Amino acid sequence: MCVEAAEQLHSELNVSIEVIDLRSLIPLDKETILNSVKKTNKALVVHEDKTFSGFGGEVVSLIIAEAFEFLDAPVKRVGSTFTPVGFNRILKKPFFLILKK
Repeated sequence: MCVEAAEQLHSELNVSIEVIDLRSLIPLDKETILNSVKKTNKALVVHEDKTFSGFGGEVVSLIIAEAFEFLDAPVKRVGSTFTPVGFNRILKKPFFLILKK
């Protein structure tokens, strides 16, 4: 979805966006993340989990700790809302319908 959004923004607004797909958290490819921030001077961390207390916060922390001087703007995060997910099939279905909107 991020690649599609980047392509759409490029075609509509003629902006260039670099998308990094982190395949694993251990080992975390810190070099790629930091090189991208140094190159673009911005960072938007996107993941499918909740933004609160998710691994995206760890990625943001890494960027702030090791590449703060290269940032032109605050690091932003995009993820799902902080909503408990029920384990019952009946309770889980409405939650996933909200995410699809």
